[in-house]
Amino acid sequence: FLRQLADARGQLKDWCHWRLTRSEAEAGGLGELVNAVETGQVEPGDLRAAVDRSLVEAWLEETIDADDLLRRFQSHDHERKIRAFREVDEGLIRLAREVIVARAKSRVPAAGNQAPDSSELGILNRELQKKRRHMPLRKLFQSLPGLLPRLKPCLLMSPLSVAQYLSPDMERVDLVIFDEASQMPVWDSIGAIARGNAVIVVGDSKQLPPTSFFEKAITEDDDIQDGDIGVDEVESILDECEAANLPTMRLLWHYRSQHESLIAFSNAHYYDNRLMTFPSVVSTADGLGVSLRHLEDGLYDRGASRTNQREAEFIVAEIVRRIHAAGDPASGPSLGVVAFSQAQQRRIEDLLDEARRQHPEIEDWFGEAAAEQVFVKNLENVQGDERDVILFSICYGPDAAGKITMAFGPLNRDGGERRLNVAITRARREVVVVSSLRGDQIDLARVRALGVRHLKSFLDYADRGPRALVEASAPVLGAAFDSPFEKAVRDALVARGHDV
Repeated sequence: FLRQLADARGQLKDWCHWRLTRSEAEAGGLGELVNAVETGQVEPGDLRAAVDRSLVEAWLEETIDADDLLRRFQSHDHERKIRAFREVDEGLIRLAREVIVARAKSRVPAAGNQAPDSSELGILNRELQKKRRHMPLRKLFQSLPGLLPRLKPCLLMSPLSVAQYLSPDMERVDLVIFDEASQMPVWDSIGAIARGNAVIVVGDSKQLPPTSFFEKAITEDDDIQDGDIGVDEVESILDECEAANLPTMRLLWHYRSQHESLIAFSNAHYYDNRLMTFPSVVSTADGLGVSLRHLEDGLYDRGASRTNQREAEFIVAEIVRRIHAAGDPASGPSLGVVAFSQAQQRRIEDLLDEARRQHPEIEDWFGEAAAEQVFVKNLENVQGDERDVILFSICYGPDAAGKITMAFGPLNRDGGERRLNVAITRARREVVVVSSLRGDQIDLARVRALGVRHLKSFLDYADRGPRALVEASAPVLGAAFDSPFEKAVRDALVARGHDV
């Protein structure tokens, strides 16, 4: 024994330290954890996680015991109540539809009713019986001031259709509603507003603004650098209403995303974390959330094609794989593709057409048999669409020489961050980011555009998950300002894309 003690004298300091730590742990109520370490049930490397788990379990047990409602909680009974509420809620929605349809039908004249030719019903019957030389719709609508609202109490029209078919002399409608108002130019909206007694303008100022013909033309140029163009965004009717301080109701509840990570990036970068989201039960799960597929062999052809062939091939193969795995287009998760350039969109469409010819069994996913057809779109035209799964093709990245320029097409322009926000919020269940470059390859010293800065942050987020958001916000959350002026300066710098 003395020989063993002498041989182990170099470990005496560590042994004394362990005995002291052991005594402190036992005094703190962690005796069972100490025994688990000594008997090998817990590895030393897992000790911190085991301590955290023990503390949480102890807190949870104490919290449940102190609350009568939690103590009597039964998960199966809770799930049963949720299912019952969902069924009642869906039934109420169906019933509301049926009531509205029944009320509308009750106002429609019975078919076959005889009416004088000069009456509104007589005029309509006469037009329906004609084979040619029909009355122009604008004139017909003017002739049916009382009958038209009974037949069609709600008209779904574009501003151009309103101007074309509804005369200003007609009786005004009760309510005009604009949807996607951030894309509605003021001059397109005035005519419709003038034809109503009240107006509701619905839109998101953080999404796409109206796009002029000139802007559509230059969007094709993927090599736009910071400051190459200075096109002002066209003012929307939403901007005008906000500037006029009209009564505003903000919709803060977010329902689309089935995993909180799908909206977390936009909530942090565009909505000041004001959106009310539902925490996810699990932080990571197959088929849910945001993930990155980095293609190290992906190359951006900066020449004539301005495409990334490797990314396009990967996305088409992924579409085919997911369709085969899902099987039924009527019930399987719907798919959509968003390309960051129009040229890349066309390349993906060409490869997808070829895949459809090679795999005729997937054709139903592109027709009426699908609950939602597969689409391929770009940053400029995806607003308003949504799918269960969205695949992104970043497209931009190293060229054949390994060079990466800071040209990212529409993202380099003013308002590029709004295009990014639209694109990354189209998914209900999953976002797969297919990229040939990582966020750390975007050099912020060479770019000023907020859209590109946010792309760098988004790639980091897709790669590392919520931890990236926490690390990015930690300096701001911990900052202390000596005056409101300092805070205002910091907010202004952050709004311009600077890291503070």
